Amino acid sequence: MKFCFIGGDFRNIELAKMLAKDGMLVYTYGLEKGFWEEDFDQQIIQCENLDQGIKEAEIIITALPFSKDDKKINTPLSEEKLEIEEIINKIKGKIIFTGNISREVKEKFDKENTKFFDILKNEEFAILNTVPTAEATIKIIIENTKNIIQNSRCLIMGFGRIGKILSYKMQSLSLKTTVIPTNSIEEAWGKAYGNEIITFENIKDKKEILRKYDIIINTIPQIILKEEELKNIRKDALIIDLASKPFGIDRNFMKNEKMNFIEALGLPRKNCTSYSCKKYKRNSI
Repeated sequence: MKFCFIGGDFRNIELAKMLAKDGMLVYTYGLEKGFWEEDFDQQIIQCENLDQGIKEAEIIITALPFSKDDKKINTPLSEEKLEIEEIINKIKGKIIFTGNISREVKEKFDKENTKFFDILKNEEFAILNTVPTAEATIKIIIENTKNIIQNSRCLIMGFGRIGKILSYKMQSLSLKTTVIPTNSIEEAWGKAYGNEIITFENIKDKKEILRKYDIIINTIPQIILKEEELKNIRKDALIIDLASKPFGIDRNFMKNEKMNFIEALGLPRKNCTSYSCKKYKRNSI
Protein backbone atom coordinates (compact mmCIF):
# COMPACT_ATOMS: atom_id res chain seq x y z
CA MET A 1 0.00 0.00 0.00
CA LYS A 2 1.21 3.51 -0.82
CA PHE A 3 0.77 6.56 1.42
CA CYS A 4 1.28 10.26 0.84
CA PHE A 5 1.82 12.61 3.81
CA ILE A 6 0.95 16.25 3.18
CA GLY A 7 1.91 18.76 5.88
CA GLY A 8 1.51 18.18 9.59
CA ASP A 9 3.96 18.07 12.48
CA PHE A 10 6.37 15.54 14.00
CA ARG A 11 3.53 13.07 14.53
CA ASN A 12 3.33 12.69 10.75
CA ILE A 13 7.11 12.24 10.61
CA GLU A 14 6.93 9.46 13.19
CA LEU A 15 3.93 7.82 11.55
CA ALA A 16 5.62 7.90 8.13
CA LYS A 17 8.64 6.10 9.59
CA MET A 18 6.41 3.50 11.26
CA LEU A 19 4.62 2.74 7.99
CA ALA A 20 7.91 2.57 6.08
CA LYS A 21 9.25 0.15 8.68
CA ASP A 22 6.18 -2.02 8.04
CA GLY A 23 7.16 -2.17 4.38
CA MET A 24 4.79 0.50 3.05
CA LEU A 25 5.89 2.94 0.37
CA VAL A 26 5.61 6.48 1.74
CA TYR A 27 5.65 9.79 -0.15
CA THR A 28 5.97 13.09 1.72
CA TYR A 29 5.38 16.72 0.87
CA GLY A 30 5.41 19.74 3.17
CA LEU A 31 7.44 18.00 5.89
CA GLU A 32 11.00 18.78 4.80
CA LYS A 33 12.08 20.46 8.05
CA GLY A 34 11.27 17.38 10.08
CA PHE A 35 13.28 14.68 8.33
CA TRP A 36 16.98 13.95 8.45
CA GLU A 37 18.63 13.18 5.12
CA GLU A 38 19.27 9.58 6.17
CA ASP A 39 15.54 9.03 6.70
CA PHE A 40 14.94 8.98 2.98
CA ASP A 41 15.43 5.62 1.37
CA GLN A 42 13.54 3.31 -0.95
CA GLN A 43 10.53 3.33 1.42
CA ILE A 44 10.30 7.09 2.14
CA ILE A 45 10.36 9.44 -0.83
CA GLN A 46 10.39 13.22 -0.48
CA CYS A 47 8.36 14.58 -3.39
CA GLU A 48 9.55 17.50 -5.47
CA ASN A 49 5.99 18.57 -6.08
CA LEU A 50 2.55 17.88 -4.66
CA ASP A 51 1.24 16.02 -7.70
CA GLN A 52 3.89 13.30 -7.48
CA GLY A 53 2.85 11.92 -4.11
CA ILE A 54 -0.89 12.28 -4.68
CA LYS A 55 -0.71 10.50 -8.02
CA GLU A 56 1.15 7.50 -6.62
CA ALA A 57 -0.58 7.07 -3.25
CA GLU A 58 -3.82 5.31 -2.38
CA ILE A 59 -4.15 6.96 1.05
CA ILE A 60 -3.47 10.62 1.88
CA ILE A 61 -2.57 11.64 5.43
CA THR A 62 -2.66 15.34 6.24
CA ALA A 63 -2.18 17.50 9.32
CA LEU A 64 -3.59 17.32 12.85
CA PRO A 65 -5.27 19.77 12.98
CA PHE A 66 -6.03 19.96 9.27
CA SER A 67 -6.01 23.76 9.16
CA LYS A 68 -5.87 26.75 11.48
CA ASP A 69 -7.70 29.17 9.20
CA ASP A 70 -9.78 26.98 6.82
CA LYS A 71 -7.73 28.36 3.95
CA LYS A 72 -4.36 26.63 4.15
CA ILE A 73 -3.29 23.19 5.35
CA ASN A 74 -1.31 23.21 8.58
CA THR A 75 2.39 22.93 7.56
CA PRO A 76 4.59 23.84 10.56
CA LEU A 77 7.54 21.85 9.15
CA SER A 78 7.58 23.53 5.75
CA GLU A 79 7.77 26.90 4.05
CA GLU A 80 5.12 25.71 1.62
CA LYS A 81 1.71 27.38 1.84
CA LEU A 82 -0.75 24.77 0.65
CA GLU A 83 -4.19 26.07 -0.25
CA ILE A 84 -7.05 23.80 0.81
CA GLU A 85 -8.93 24.38 -2.45
CA GLU A 86 -5.91 23.22 -4.44
CA ILE A 87 -5.52 20.08 -2.33
CA ILE A 88 -9.21 19.12 -2.53
CA ASN A 89 -9.14 19.41 -6.31
CA LYS A 90 -6.13 17.10 -6.53
CA ILE A 91 -7.16 14.33 -4.12
CA LYS A 92 -10.48 13.30 -5.63
CA GLY A 93 -10.95 9.55 -5.40
CA LYS A 94 -8.41 9.10 -2.62
CA ILE A 95 -8.96 8.15 1.02
CA ILE A 96 -8.01 10.97 3.38
CA PHE A 97 -6.97 10.76 7.04
CA THR A 98 -6.81 14.02 8.96
CA GLY A 99 -8.20 15.66 12.09
CA ASN A 100 -10.32 18.50 13.43
CA ILE A 101 -11.99 19.39 10.13
CA SER A 102 -14.31 22.38 10.22
CA ARG A 103 -17.86 22.20 8.89
CA GLU A 104 -16.86 24.44 5.99
CA VAL A 105 -14.02 22.14 4.88
CA LYS A 106 -16.16 19.04 5.41
CA GLU A 107 -18.74 20.46 3.02
CA LYS A 108 -16.02 20.93 0.40
CA PHE A 109 -14.91 17.31 0.78
CA ASP A 110 -18.51 16.11 0.53
CA LYS A 111 -19.11 18.22 -2.56
CA GLU A 112 -16.24 16.43 -4.31
CA ASN A 113 -17.37 13.03 -2.98
CA THR A 114 -14.01 12.63 -1.25
CA LYS A 115 -13.94 9.99 1.48
CA PHE A 116 -12.22 11.27 4.62
CA PHE A 117 -11.72 10.15 8.23
CA ASP A 118 -11.39 12.66 11.06
CA ILE A 119 -9.21 10.74 13.54
CA LEU A 120 -10.06 13.18 16.33
CA LYS A 121 -13.69 12.05 16.06
CA ASN A 122 -12.60 8.48 16.87
CA GLU A 123 -13.66 8.05 20.51
CA GLU A 124 -11.04 5.43 21.38
CA PHE A 125 -8.24 7.59 19.97
CA ALA A 126 -9.62 10.70 21.68
CA ILE A 127 -9.71 8.96 25.06
CA LEU A 128 -6.22 7.47 24.76
CA ASN A 129 -4.90 10.83 23.58
CA THR A 130 -5.85 12.35 26.95
CA VAL A 131 -3.15 10.29 28.67
CA PRO A 132 -0.18 12.21 27.19
CA THR A 133 -2.10 15.45 27.73
CA ALA A 134 -2.60 14.69 31.43
CA GLU A 135 0.97 13.52 31.97
CA ALA A 136 2.41 16.53 30.15
CA THR A 137 0.22 18.82 32.27
CA ILE A 138 1.59 17.28 35.46
CA LYS A 139 5.10 17.78 34.07
CA ILE A 140 4.31 21.47 33.51
CA ILE A 141 3.03 21.77 37.09
CA ILE A 142 6.15 20.20 38.58
CA GLU A 143 8.44 22.40 36.48
CA ASN A 144 6.59 25.64 37.25
CA THR A 145 5.90 25.45 40.98
CA LYS A 146 8.37 26.23 43.73
CA ASN A 147 6.93 23.80 46.27
CA ILE A 148 6.22 20.08 46.18
CA ILE A 149 2.86 19.34 44.57
CA GLN A 150 1.65 16.93 47.27
CA ASN A 151 -1.43 18.36 49.03
CA SER A 152 -1.63 21.26 46.58
CA ARG A 153 -5.15 22.45 45.88
CA CYS A 154 -6.04 22.11 42.20
CA LEU A 155 -9.14 23.42 40.42
CA ILE A 156 -10.06 21.70 37.14
CA MET A 157 -12.58 23.55 34.98
CA GLY A 158 -14.52 21.06 32.88
CA PHE A 159 -14.74 17.30 33.43
CA GLY A 160 -14.70 15.73 30.01
CA ARG A 161 -12.13 13.18 28.82
CA ILE A 162 -9.10 15.25 29.85
CA GLY A 163 -10.57 16.35 33.17
CA LYS A 164 -11.29 12.75 34.20
CA ILE A 165 -7.80 11.43 33.47
CA LEU A 166 -6.16 14.53 34.91
CA SER A 167 -8.00 14.34 38.23
CA TYR A 168 -7.31 10.60 38.49
CA LYS A 169 -3.56 11.06 37.99
CA MET A 170 -3.41 14.10 40.26
CA GLN A 171 -5.15 12.29 43.10
CA SER A 172 -2.62 9.47 42.76
CA LEU A 173 0.04 12.13 43.49
CA SER A 174 -1.90 13.34 46.56
CA LEU A 175 -3.18 16.59 45.09
CA LYS A 176 -6.52 17.82 46.38
CA THR A 177 -8.75 18.24 43.34
CA THR A 178 -11.88 20.32 42.85
CA VAL A 179 -13.95 20.25 39.65
CA ILE A 180 -16.23 22.79 37.99
CA PRO A 181 -18.53 20.64 35.79
CA THR A 182 -20.31 22.04 32.75
CA ASN A 183 -23.42 19.88 33.16
CA SER A 184 -25.11 17.37 35.47
CA ILE A 185 -23.39 14.38 33.84
CA GLU A 186 -19.95 15.87 34.42
CA GLU A 187 -20.99 16.67 37.98
CA ALA A 188 -21.93 13.04 38.57
CA TRP A 189 -18.61 11.83 37.12
CA GLY A 190 -16.73 14.40 39.18
CA LYS A 191 -18.29 13.10 42.38
CA ALA A 192 -17.70 9.49 41.33
CA TYR A 193 -14.00 10.25 40.86
CA GLY A 194 -13.85 11.63 44.40
CA ASN A 195 -13.54 15.32 43.56
CA GLU A 196 -14.95 18.27 45.45
CA ILE A 197 -17.53 20.03 43.26
CA ILE A 198 -18.16 23.75 42.86
CA THR A 199 -20.12 25.64 40.20
CA PHE A 200 -19.50 28.62 37.94
CA GLU A 201 -22.05 30.48 40.04
CA ASN A 202 -19.89 29.83 43.11
CA ILE A 203 -16.84 31.57 41.66
CA LYS A 204 -18.90 34.48 40.36
CA ASP A 205 -20.85 35.04 43.59
CA LYS A 206 -17.96 34.27 45.95
CA LYS A 207 -14.88 35.25 44.03
CA GLU A 208 -12.64 34.77 47.07
CA ILE A 209 -13.10 31.02 46.56
CA LEU A 210 -10.49 31.16 43.81
CA ARG A 211 -7.83 32.38 46.24
CA LYS A 212 -7.52 29.00 47.92
CA TYR A 213 -6.24 27.20 44.81
CA ASP A 214 -2.54 26.68 44.10
CA ILE A 215 -3.20 25.39 40.58
CA ILE A 216 -6.04 26.21 38.18
CA ILE A 217 -6.48 24.24 34.95
CA ASN A 218 -9.00 25.01 32.23
CA THR A 219 -10.18 22.42 29.70
CA ILE A 220 -13.21 24.32 28.34
CA PRO A 221 -12.94 26.12 24.95
CA GLN A 222 -15.01 29.05 26.14
CA ILE A 223 -13.97 32.16 28.07
CA ILE A 224 -14.62 31.27 31.70
CA LEU A 225 -12.19 33.37 33.70
CA LYS A 226 -12.35 37.05 32.84
CA GLU A 227 -10.69 40.00 34.54
CA GLU A 228 -13.29 40.09 37.30
CA GLU A 229 -12.52 36.51 38.36
CA LEU A 230 -8.79 36.61 37.63
CA LYS A 231 -8.26 39.50 40.04
CA ASN A 232 -9.14 37.11 42.86
CA ILE A 233 -6.51 34.49 42.02
CA ARG A 234 -3.30 34.55 44.04
CA LYS A 235 -0.23 35.88 42.24
CA ASP A 236 1.71 32.75 43.14
CA ALA A 237 -0.94 30.39 41.72
CA LEU A 238 -0.15 28.47 38.54
CA ILE A 239 -2.79 28.83 35.82
CA ILE A 240 -2.82 26.47 32.81
CA ASP A 241 -5.13 26.66 29.81
CA LEU A 242 -5.42 23.39 27.86
CA ALA A 243 -8.40 24.47 25.77
CA SER A 244 -8.38 25.28 22.08
CA LYS A 245 -9.83 28.51 20.67
CA PRO A 246 -11.55 30.59 21.90
CA PHE A 247 -9.68 29.35 25.01
CA GLY A 248 -11.00 29.69 28.55
CA ILE A 249 -8.92 32.43 30.18
CA ASP A 250 -8.52 36.12 29.38
CA ARG A 251 -5.00 36.12 27.95
CA ASN A 252 -4.63 39.89 27.75
CA PHE A 253 -5.24 40.30 31.46
CA MET A 254 -2.82 37.47 32.29
CA LYS A 255 -0.04 39.07 30.27
CA ASN A 256 -0.65 42.58 31.60
CA GLU A 257 -0.67 41.38 35.20
CA LYS A 258 2.33 39.10 34.63
CA MET A 259 0.63 36.18 36.34
CA ASN A 260 2.00 32.66 36.38
CA PHE A 261 0.10 31.59 33.26
CA ILE A 262 0.89 28.86 30.73
CA GLU A 263 -0.91 28.28 27.45
CA ALA A 264 -0.51 24.56 26.93
CA LEU A 265 -1.86 23.57 23.51
CA GLY A 266 -1.02 20.43 21.54
CA LEU A 267 0.68 18.59 24.40
CA PRO A 268 0.59 15.10 22.78
CA ARG A 269 2.37 16.57 19.75
CA LYS A 270 5.05 18.21 21.87
CA ASN A 271 5.63 15.57 24.53
CA CYS A 272 4.53 12.10 23.44
CA THR A 273 4.89 11.91 19.65
CA SER A 274 5.62 8.18 19.45
CA TYR A 275 2.72 7.22 21.75
CA SER A 276 0.25 9.38 19.81
CA CYS A 277 1.38 7.94 16.48
CA LYS A 278 1.01 4.36 17.65
CA LYS A 279 -2.56 5.10 18.72
CA TYR A 280 -3.23 6.96 15.44
CA LYS A 281 -2.01 3.99 13.43
CA ARG A 282 -3.93 1.47 15.53
CA ASN A 283 -7.23 3.34 15.54
CA SER A 284 -7.36 4.38 11.92
CA ILE A 285 -4.92 3.05 9.37
